Amino acid sequence: MATINDVARLAGVGIGSVSRVINDKGSVSNKTKIKINNAIKALNYIPNNSARSLVSKKFNTIGIWGTELAGTFNSQTLRVIDHELIYHKKHCLVTNGDISSKANPNAAIDSVNDLIKKGCDGIIFWGTDISNFDIVFIEKYFPNMVLLNNLIEKIDEKCFYFDHYKAGYIAGQHLVDNGHKSIACITGDFQTEDGRIRHQGFIDSMKDNNITIPSELIIEGDYSFIKGQKAVMTLLKRNLDFTALFCGNDQTAMSAIATLNSSGFNVPNDISVFGYDDNDIAPFTSPSLSTIRVPFNAMALAAVRYLLNTCYDMQLSVEHNFPVELIERKSVRNLTLL
Repeated sequence: MATINDVARLAGVGIGSVSRVINDKGSVSNKTKIKINNAIKALNYIPNNSARSLVSKKFNTIGIWGTELAGTFNSQTLRVIDHELIYHKKHCLVTNGDISSKANPNAAIDSVNDLIKKGCDGIIFWGTDISNFDIVFIEKYFPNMVLLNNLIEKIDEKCFYFDHYKAGYIAGQHLVDNGHKSIACITGDFQTEDGRIRHQGFIDSMKDNNITIPSELIIEGDYSFIKGQKAVMTLLKRNLDFTALFCGNDQTAMSAIATLNSSGFNVPNDISVFGYDDNDIAPFTSPSLSTIRVPFNAMALAAVRYLLNTCYDMQLSVEHNFPVELIERKSVRNLTLL
């Protein structure tokens, strides 16, 4: 972890100048301020006085860090977190973090540090958009963190996740068990690890049943309604027969149902549709959506309770086992009954 001496050395100034900039006291030229601030940013330096305040002072606030790439924050899951915090007289601070890139390799860490500086006693990292390397680095100087829907073996006890591979496999097997062999797929976002893993589980379920899906029947999605609509139109234009469609999330599946219906197809009589998530609207689509129920709310509750225990010396029960569940509704036709 960088020290004030490292900052002074990189900026080519004295420790006193760095201290004056950090504490915003005393006279320092603009040119020197820029050099010092650039050094602080390059080294990801957190001043000792800030670190001490995080130890000695409680902000009674838990931060949530996530990005748009992970999809819109699930409102129901946010309510679970917020209600648990309110019950214990704590607050929630949500930020849309930045993703690191070749042009800005420190973007994610910088946005996390900004969240820390706003006054958080702990942070929930939502999703997999920040690299494992960055997470492990941040954990060294800000250990009050948990990962939601992500796993890093080195800090496994702080990770709250479920088996995306198993969930994808169950989805594929359910379609096969209902007699489907020609199956199309609109995947999740392959930029996210969970999107890749669930798709691999689905593909392996096909292989285990000696079913090969042509690449033309697989379209990468991004979890959005618009992408779901465009993907279905692309599949239909390719004029390849398929009796079932597996979608990487419920939003994509709902869009697929609407697009198929408007294109003259009946769901599920002509084409079955299967989702992933079991969001609030899934039971109310027409037909109601068969899907995989993922334990996001249970994971979120466990994650926030872990932080409440860690940050405020509470003794709340914390679960680490989160099974997925197959939800059968009306959007999948059983071809074995024909």
